[in-house]
Amino acid sequence: MFKHSLCIKDQFGVKQTIQATVDQQFANTQCHSNIRHITVDGEDIRPSFEMFFQSTLSGKIFKII
Repeated sequence: MFKHSLCIKDQFGVKQTIQATVDQQFANTQCHSNIRHITVDGEDIRPSFEMFFQSTLSGKIFKII
């Protein structure tokens, strides 16, 4: 597993750069299905429906942009 910086946007349109944990194929393919989880404000969030990430702490929904 590797760390990679990604840009995300929440449901309110707020953008931020976060760290994602990705597997080895991500470096070659940049495919979102190779993202294992993202880390937002110290919370590791796994992908849910259609590669959206929903925080259990804040309730926000994030999308990779």
